[in-house]
Amino acid sequence: MNSREEILRRVRDGLLDLPDDERRVPMRRSAGARGHLDPAERAGVLARFADRLREHGSLVRMVDLDGLPAAVADVLYGMSVRSVRAAVEPGPAWLDHWASAPGHEVVHGGAAESGTGEAVVRDVVAGDASTGSLALEVDGGPAVSEVVPQVCVVRADRVFGSLTDALDRLDPRRPLVWLGGPGDADLARQLVVLLVE
Repeated sequence: MNSREEILRRVRDGLLDLPDDERRVPMRRSAGARGHLDPAERAGVLARFADRLREHGSLVRMVDLDGLPAAVADVLYGMSVRSVRAAVEPGPAWLDHWASAPGHEVVHGGAAESGTGEAVVRDVVAGDASTGSLALEVDGGPAVSEVVPQVCVVRADRVFGSLTDALDRLDPRRPLVWLGGPGDADLARQLVVLLVE
């Protein structure tokens, strides 16, 4: 059974269990899903994820958690932007280093205010190493745009070997959008991905 068939099977199973008065489809973990990979397998998944992103035109940089604020600042300085929309948790701490420079502004707000901010910094919910796709939580956040650079922070423990593995660990009630991957080349070229190990 391939990934597409597995996803369709889950949708069918979920619809059978759906109560008449609810619109939420429960997701079940597949029998083969594994919660932990050994270090060699984990390194392979991360390398494949970075390779896929680069193949689609995204820039990828490996950083550690302590170096994340400086890495975010380096990327934003390289873009020569003066205002940034924050769509991250814990947001302000990641942007403090860059925001401390004169004339720099961090804008907070939802999609209705998406006209401000020359770049967006996002916290990625999940990454699929098989396609180089990223899942973002979009409820209340700025809209995804092909013309606004997107700085995406991806924690290593949120990168999965396949779409099926990623879906196993995502809350189906959270409003998400997937971006990047082979069918999203224009947007992929606007992505700078900071992979936090």
